[in-house]
Amino acid sequence: MKKRSALALNPRHPAPGSDNVQVLLGHPSLGQVRLEWMNAVIGMVSPPNWALVRSTPQGYLVPDAQNILVDTMLRGSFRALLLIEDDTCPPPDALIQFDRWFWKMERKKAPPIVSGLYHIKGSQEVRHGKTGGIELLGPEPLAYRGGGQRAFRDWTPGDVIWVSGIPTGALLIHRSVLEAWAREPDVEEYTLPGYPWPLKKIFQNPSLVWIDPQTQGIHASTGTSDLWFSEHTIKRNILEKAGWKKFAKKPFPYVVDTSLRFGHIDRQTGAVT
Repeated sequence: MKKRSALALNPRHPAPGSDNVQVLLGHPSLGQVRLEWMNAVIGMVSPPNWALVRSTPQGYLVPDAQNILVDTMLRGSFRALLLIEDDTCPPPDALIQFDRWFWKMERKKAPPIVSGLYHIKGSQEVRHGKTGGIELLGPEPLAYRGGGQRAFRDWTPGDVIWVSGIPTGALLIHRSVLEAWAREPDVEEYTLPGYPWPLKKIFQNPSLVWIDPQTQGIHASTGTSDLWFSEHTIKRNILEKAGWKKFAKKPFPYVVDTSLRFGHIDRQTGAVT
């Protein structure tokens, strides 16, 4: 009989429908964090009898740290990956609220990708003169409906909103989605110093440089790992491949829970918006 490796990728949970919550909480970090973040993370209240493991890859760029966390989750029996980046301040009830979403995910009552809400730093409209009775815009939410579109603002705080572009600063991803990503045959594998196993490049910062054949002009395009992941999960039809056909059919298949308000920390000043 062939001996099964203890490190085989994508092991199946023995009871996938159980209430045994096994969540990997990952904090991608270069190693320098604000005290405001640390206090907020320590202050999160855990649900009763909750199984939670924390991992903080240090010294790696964000997408590389995210790929390490994905690999760590898939090599264990975790049912979900919860990403909380080191410049967002979670509310005290964040784990309780994400646990409720996770319960719904396990029973296909909610999509397998759910984000908390936070805003771009320093993006609140400031006006020193009179407003003429016109309301000022608050900070810009990281919630998008379609590439190249402005932030989606047509909601009331507390709403559950459906989007096609989500950030990774406060993000819950069901295991099945990352398993489906890992099964994609053309996803690049690469290695990182200090990490013992090859990684699937599921998260990446896209960057392209090309020459226009007509004008010979040089063009460059860059992006962020969160929106790249959002877009390519849809393009590759990952949700349907992972068994979430009902949600895969939606034009905006991800959820942002606007009641889960995460502060966004300015690393220089400590100001939280």
